[in-house]
Amino acid sequence: MNDFYDRLDELYESGDLVAIEEYISGAVDASEEASVERAGLYNELAGFYRGISRYDESEDIFFKALAIFKMAGMELSPQYATVLLNLAGLFRIKGEADRAVALFLDAKKMMEDAGVIDSYEYVSVLNNLALAYQEKGEYEDALSYAARALELMRAGEANEHEIATSLNNLAATNISLGRLKEAGSLIAESLEMYDAMPEPNVHHAAALTTKAVIACREGAHREALEGFKRALSLTQRFFGENLEYAICRRNISDVYEMLGDIPHAIEELSDAVRILNRLLGPDHPSARSSREKLERLGQMSGQSGVELSV
Repeated sequence: MNDFYDRLDELYESGDLVAIEEYISGAVDASEEASVERAGLYNELAGFYRGISRYDESEDIFFKALAIFKMAGMELSPQYATVLLNLAGLFRIKGEADRAVALFLDAKKMMEDAGVIDSYEYVSVLNNLALAYQEKGEYEDALSYAARALELMRAGEANEHEIATSLNNLAATNISLGRLKEAGSLIAESLEMYDAMPEPNVHHAAALTTKAVIACREGAHREALEGFKRALSLTQRFFGENLEYAICRRNISDVYEMLGDIPHAIEELSDAVRILNRLLGPDHPSARSSREKLERLGQMSGQSGVELSV
C-alpha cells in the first residue's frame, strides 16, 4: 500500500482532481470486496469527496467503510475510530455540530479505552472537538481541547504539519474569545512553519485565513485582502471550487466592501453565491443570506437584480 499512498501524494500535489478520483476509485474496484483493505480505500475516497464538497457521496462511503470494519469485528480498533473521526468531521463541515460532537466523543472514548491517547488520531479527535465546540459557540470547551491537543503534540513526536494545524485551531478559538494578541502569536508561529515547508500544504490556506481574520479585526484591510487571496489560491489548487473556496470569496467580498470598493465586492460575492447555491442548495441559510447581501450591495452601487457569475 505504500506505493499507492506515494502515488496519491503526487496526485494531490499536482492538484488534478479528476486523476485523484479515478486513481482512488480504481484501487477500490481492484480490492477484494468487503476486505479491510477496501474499507481503508473507502475512507480515502470519502475523505476526497468531503474535501471537494460532494457531501452525500462522502457520507455514504464513510458508512460503507464502517460497515466493513464492523463485519471484521474491528469496532474497537484505531482504524474504525479513524473513520468515525472522519465522518464526524464531515458532519462538522455540513454544520451539524451536535451530531459531530457526539461522534467525536465516541471516537475519543474508544481511543482512551484502547490506550492510544498518544496517537495522531487521538490528537486529531481533540483538534476536531475544538472546532466543533467553536462552531457551537462553546468557546471555553473549544479552547480546552485545542490547548490539550497542542500540548500532546509538543510533548510527542508530531511533525511540523500537525503542530502548525493545531496552532491554527488554537488561534481561531482565541479570536472567538476576543484574544487577538494571543491569536496573533499562535498564528505567526503556525505560518512560519507552513512558509518553511518545501511543498504547498493542504492546511496552509486555513492558517492564512486565520491571519487574515485577525488583520481584518485590527483594521489592516489590505493585509487581510492579501491573506484571503493567498488562501483562495491554495484552496482552489487542492480542492477546486469547494465550500471553503466559496466562503473565502465571500470573505474577500467583505473586505472589498470595507475598502469601499463595491464593484469588486459584488463580483466576489456573486461568484460565492453561485457556488453556495450549487453545493448547499438555494434554500440553505448561508446561500440565502449571501444572496440577500448581494442584493444590498447592488442597491448600494445603483444596480438592481445583480446577475450571478457563471
